[in-house]
Amino acid sequence: MPPTPRPLTIIVATTPIPTPTTTTESSSNTPIRLGIGHSGTLPWPRIKTDMSFFARVTSRPPAPGTINAIIMGRKTYDSVPAHLRPLAKRISTIITRDVEGLKPRVAREVEDRKAKLAASAAAAAAASASGGNGNAAQQQQQPATDAIVCGGLDEALQELETRYGEGKLGKVFVIGGAEIYGAVLAKGAGGLGGGPVRIVMTNVEKKGYAEGDQGEVFECDTFFPVDEELFGEKEGWRRVTPEEVTEWVGEEVTGRWIEEGMLGCRWWGMNVNSMCTIED
Repeated sequence: MPPTPRPLTIIVATTPIPTPTTTTESSSNTPIRLGIGHSGTLPWPRIKTDMSFFARVTSRPPAPGTINAIIMGRKTYDSVPAHLRPLAKRISTIITRDVEGLKPRVAREVEDRKAKLAASAAAAAAASASGGNGNAAQQQQQPATDAIVCGGLDEALQELETRYGEGKLGKVFVIGGAEIYGAVLAKGAGGLGGGPVRIVMTNVEKKGYAEGDQGEVFECDTFFPVDEELFGEKEGWRRVTPEEVTEWVGEEVTGRWIEEGMLGCRWWGMNVNSMCTIED
């Protein structure tokens, strides 16, 4: 029996951006774009709750001895602070048009990062041993840190299966940017080996937006390739329950709003059952 196709999970944080129109249509019918970036970074101040969620979900392997992969474009990879590249305990899979130009730099960053993580783990193990709390073995079982550079989405998925697919590859996440999200959604499950395509989305809003103050929005110049109104039960999309998202990510997701400072965020999910059309 052939193996069950591996799910591909999009992880994205968005904020609603009403699109100005030249008609007199009501605000309830105003198209809502989903902003994801501004000037190469997040449109909103960093939200510790969401950053922690992202780190836990993408780095938590589904079984001991496995490692998750995160697929991203070169700009998304470079948006990670240099001292954190590549992100620990994951396989950073970078898609770029300049594969040969990027490979040497990424290789150096991988070696530097591994050296720093090894030194940190050794220090933690020594401290655990001296304290007698028995955490040294647990430190050694942490997933590895690695990165690969590929020229396209199909190549990235094939490379991951070739290098890590024999019982080592855990979950595969797509973390941006807009062009990579669009490539995944345009192919759909049928174009990605038949595996399910999922979206785990963080909604981010300023306080006041939900009460109808649509002036309270962030400035965005980069958008998710699907607008808010398309997230209905049509074109092969299905909004899933919080319980299903909980199963996908490995921790409880309620769908309720969480406030942090002047911001609010919540998590929810979609199952993309078929190829969808991405509008320019």
